[in-house]
Amino acid sequence: MNHRSPKTYNKILRPDKIRFNKRVYMFLFFLFISIILWLLIKLRYEYVSTVTYDINLSELPENKVVVAPNSLSVTVKIKALGYNLLRYKLFRYYKPLSVNANAIQYNDGKYYLLLSTQLNRFSAQLGSNLTLLEVSPDTLYFQLSDVVKRTIPVKPDLTITYAKQYMQAGSYSVRPSEVEVVGPASIVDTINFAHTLPMVLENISDSVDAVLQLKPISGLRFRPSGVHVIIPVEKFTEAKINVPVSCVNVPAGYNVLFAPKEVTVTCNVAVSKYFTLKPNHFAVTCDYTELIAEKSSKAVVKLTMYPNFIGRIQIEPRKVDFVIVK
Repeated sequence: MNHRSPKTYNKILRPDKIRFNKRVYMFLFFLFISIILWLLIKLRYEYVSTVTYDINLSELPENKVVVAPNSLSVTVKIKALGYNLLRYKLFRYYKPLSVNANAIQYNDGKYYLLLSTQLNRFSAQLGSNLTLLEVSPDTLYFQLSDVVKRTIPVKPDLTITYAKQYMQAGSYSVRPSEVEVVGPASIVDTINFAHTLPMVLENISDSVDAVLQLKPISGLRFRPSGVHVIIPVEKFTEAKINVPVSCVNVPAGYNVLFAPKEVTVTCNVAVSKYFTLKPNHFAVTCDYTELIAEKSSKAVVKLTMYPNFIGRIQIEPRKVDFVIVK
């Protein structure tokens, strides 16, 4: 067992070292208080700064819309007490400046706003805590476009993994399957689908019934803004079905014989659909144009039709013998 001598403890708890530590802590404490007091004094003075605000055009005609509205912004020079400027700078506590559409002017194919005529309106929106000194730029140019409407299909963004022995038991449904998109023709004409926000589901063992919001696109509005998605999920079992092989694109007067005449399709199927699974749900084919180019007497079969409630499909055999008969 180790025993420290009194001399060792005296070295650790030296009185001069304790006094030094107290002096450091006291110095730091008073330094902190001094900085706070200095900051409070400084914040009582007025300062000039610049802040960038977005511009919101209000009361536009119903048949007009701004192209790229996020690009409408101005830089204002303001004067205010340090407290107010600090609050605005730290928390960016400011709303877009509103301009009535009646102030919009048009000349030589361009729409524009003379911001110098809006100083009083801007000052009223900034409030009494800020004094407006200057607005830049003086003239703000932008584009207006006719509002158009289109109906487009919805495409959900889904990432799903299933629990062991479970699978998607058929196609998912989306309601409504189509939505109306409203906005400038230059943007609406480029949109083919309304995508949803991503939804990630893991280890699913039960059907899913969820509401997904549509992914926003700047300058466009979707009606409605969300859709209902239903994904059927069930336990699955393995099924084996014998399906006859057929040939497509066979010219008149010719026939193709296969050996074997049938192949076995093995798949996972939702339990509730097991007894409804029939050979006519499948189509296993070969293409005549590929057979005549085939050097061997073996044809690769392809599964060209199958129901939407099966998964993990395998075909045995993958190749069959064939003979072309005239």
